[in-house]
Amino acid sequence: MPLLPTIEEEGKLSWLRLMWRYRLQFQSMTAASLVFVGSGMRLAWSIFDTPAGKFSNSYGTHNLMMSWFIGAAFGALLAAIFVQRVTKNVAYTSSGFLLLVAGILNLTLPNHFSSACYSSVSVGTAYGFSQVQALVTGSEVAHKSIRGMLLSCERIFLWLGVSIQVFYTRLWYTLESGESGHTLHINQLHGVLLATLGVAAVIMTLTHRLESPLLLLRQERDMALGDTLKQLHGQSQSGTELLRLREDCRQLHNARDWEQFAEVPVDSSWYRISRRILPLLKVLFLRCFAALALSLPYNRAFLSISGHGLECDMNCLYWLAFCGLLGSLAGALLVDWQGRRKLCSLSLFVAGIVIVMVGGVFEHLESVKKTYFDINLQAIALLMLLFEIIVAAGVAVPALVYTGEAFSVAHKARCLAGILICEQALHLSLMAVAFDNHFKGSVFFFTFGGLSFTFGLLVFTLMPETRQLTLYECLLKFKKVP
Repeated sequence: MPLLPTIEEEGKLSWLRLMWRYRLQFQSMTAASLVFVGSGMRLAWSIFDTPAGKFSNSYGTHNLMMSWFIGAAFGALLAAIFVQRVTKNVAYTSSGFLLLVAGILNLTLPNHFSSACYSSVSVGTAYGFSQVQALVTGSEVAHKSIRGMLLSCERIFLWLGVSIQVFYTRLWYTLESGESGHTLHINQLHGVLLATLGVAAVIMTLTHRLESPLLLLRQERDMALGDTLKQLHGQSQSGTELLRLREDCRQLHNARDWEQFAEVPVDSSWYRISRRILPLLKVLFLRCFAALALSLPYNRAFLSISGHGLECDMNCLYWLAFCGLLGSLAGALLVDWQGRRKLCSLSLFVAGIVIVMVGGVFEHLESVKKTYFDINLQAIALLMLLFEIIVAAGVAVPALVYTGEAFSVAHKARCLAGILICEQALHLSLMAVAFDNHFKGSVFFFTFGGLSFTFGLLVFTLMPETRQLTLYECLLKFKKVP
């Protein structure tokens, strides 16, 4: 009779049985997921719902659209200071209260410009707090067989928030056309939903208080560590299995720095720098590429094409939001089954082919200056939707999972915060380009395609496969140069 369950026995469990077996691990992400829904709604309000019609001043509109990303970068910067030093409740309750404040501002001052900006900054800060904390805690509490699915909750619920916002906005204006008007402003409804999500996030944080085993180990709370492992991995776990889980935590906690893995003298400055910088750069470039599919230039290009190609009575961005949600769900189911590297590299190659086709058709339309309905417009809109699904499923989800696996305990929070800040800086840069009238869509798409092929090759050759590995084993994979 074997002492430990084998990987094959674990792999025979279906997704639903795995989710039920490790349900407390998913419950630990509930508060963060509610914050991600609210953040997605505000992101959609700023970008997908394009507030250009809400405020006449174009300069003010630009500031309003950028405020969410500024808040996210600020939240990540603050999260780097306290995440991994205090309980996760600090980040999640703070995020919940920030959503509550943003909701109250929208409810009381629905048409006030300064109120809208402060509300966006508040929600963005909540997102920065929660993403850093969720990736740190989620990667540390998750069993190796469902870690990818657990961490992908960030993408799923962010896109869910975007989809909810664009759906009820469309429904609101559709119903408004047949009525004399609404007693509640649509921005006030947005505020009510944000406040509700904030209160729910605070309640769920106080209800599910299971901490990261590594935080308990750092605080030398051995009894709490044993109880937490037993709850997270199921009460039916044998004593031998719990002992193995405890030793995994101790092994990861002791390997607090990259120098722990040194196979050459640690006085080699190049070796020390490579241990710290190269994994960060690998994950950063992958995350930034995935961010391009959520950027303002991509959304505006789709908006300009889909209005004629798909003949929408309003803007067609809700199709883009639903494709992002569908792709994230598919990626969550595939990332622990097919693995990270194979899924990501294949998706990048296919996405590159699709987006180069989009760029070619876009260049043709720019040269002949067609603005009426054409089969080319319909084709390009459908290809852009396909590209969104591929990137959401095969690039954004594996990139997020890699982010939670690539860094040692000592540097994880700071590395995650740095990646998120760089991601927001990229978004702000692309928005500044999109605000410029000289932006050319075909150049953007051809550049996008070239990057897709390049990153596909780099992922295939340089990124490790971390499926079904413990976090300590993931660090051993990432330690190699390149």
